[in-house]
Amino acid sequence: MILDMSEAGIVNGTLCLLGCFSLLTWSVILLKALEVGWNAWRNHRFIRQFKASKVPQAIDQQGLNAQAMRIYHVGLAILKRLPEQQHLSVGQYQAWHELLERAMRQQLQKEKARMESGLGWLASFGSTSPFVGLFGTVWGIMHALKDIGAQGSASLDVVAGPIGEALVATGLGIAVAIPAVLAYNFFLRQNRATLATLEHFASDFLHDTMQNHLLQATEYDDVHATVQ
Repeated sequence: MILDMSEAGIVNGTLCLLGCFSLLTWSVILLKALEVGWNAWRNHRFIRQFKASKVPQAIDQQGLNAQAMRIYHVGLAILKRLPEQQHLSVGQYQAWHELLERAMRQQLQKEKARMESGLGWLASFGSTSPFVGLFGTVWGIMHALKDIGAQGSASLDVVAGPIGEALVATGLGIAVAIPAVLAYNFFLRQNRATLATLEHFASDFLHDTMQNHLLQATEYDDVHATVQ
């Protein structure tokens, strides 16, 4: 296959590349919009059920693979490792609480990485599209000026046509970059809001766990002191 390195071939290739950028940009935007909306609904539903029940077995978890649920399962897995039929001191509970906090924070980082997937494409398309379009325009104008010089005429009808066609590449590059940049900033804000919600949920879960364990340790110490 022989590449067309003529003026028309370079400009047309640039326009095709920008068209691919636009298609990929809108594909990522639609997919991320569905992902953000779906995650928001599932997190809201699970957190509402969690606050209403406070009992793991009472939460309807079927078909609800929410981000908050994954954080909850990580914390629940740590709590299931607590020694059974053995009363722990406050200091021992504190060590388990630190392990619980570390595990949930690691899961939060995993959820953050998942939410940020695809945003790199939007950032790349938003930053490079204007330059790709500008390249096509410069190339087109350069060859247009060469043709004008060869014809020996610089009248408006001779200059306006080729240069106007070359400027289409810059316009298309800007048209691709604007939605990419706007969507990138929008999804960043949504991710920060979602991450804040997940952090609040993890903090509430940890706070409730610490409170229950503190009450258990206090009750055991009181009973033990009474017996002695």
